[in-house]
Amino acid sequence: MSDRPPAKKKRAATVTRRYGGVDAAERRRERLRKLIEAGLEVFGTRGYHLSTVRDICTQAGLTERYFYESFKTLGELFDAVYGELRAQVQQKVMGAIIASGLAQPDPMAMGEGSLRAWYAFLHEDPRRARIMLIDAVSVSESGMRGAEAAINEFKGMLRTFVSMLYPDLCKYGIDLDVIVSGLAGATIYIAKNWTQSGFKYSLDDILVHNMLIFRSLDGVYQQMREQHAAAQASGQRMAAPRPRKGRRASDA
Repeated sequence: MSDRPPAKKKRAATVTRRYGGVDAAERRRERLRKLIEAGLEVFGTRGYHLSTVRDICTQAGLTERYFYESFKTLGELFDAVYGELRAQVQQKVMGAIIASGLAQPDPMAMGEGSLRAWYAFLHEDPRRARIMLIDAVSVSESGMRGAEAAINEFKGMLRTFVSMLYPDLCKYGIDLDVIVSGLAGATIYIAKNWTQSGFKYSLDDILVHNMLIFRSLDGVYQQMREQHAAAQASGQRMAAPRPRKGRRASDA
């Protein structure tokens, strides 16, 4: 007889059954969709810090077992909801930029179109605004990283517009990064205050006030260009009357 131990029996492969014509993978995707939709509702109305896993499951119509099938923590669900909103607003803004560029290839008009799309995205569903502008920076370290990444994307868009409008800012001693950070900060703060006021002002009013900041930059830029041109012209006029070296008085 052989001294070799008996071979272990192989476990049977897991069978994924179909229920109602839907396979297991599709059912799981549907549960994930329900959890994300529930997260938008619960986080967007109560706020992350007043929400629980039970609240999410009740809203989704699922047991907690299915929550932990997709997420380890409530924070992970928040990150998933935020990530989806971020993708949606990017699509909206890019669509607005393309539409504005086709209608009127002017950087200022394209910038205004993109801001309108961003504000409209928040205004159409206040739950989005609460999640993206208020809770995102206080939920978790990963949530803060997501919010920071979104801000950097927004700053990148602004940097493109400012560079198109004012390609020679550095010539006048202006740091583009500082300007872009200021514009982004002002825009986000306006949106946050608008959200916290319950959207007290109309979208058009908010856009007009926000564009005042951008148009003020345009006015300052034009003034600096004029001053620079005047200084150069003045320097040229002063240099013109200087006599050449060796010129004799009799030549006058």
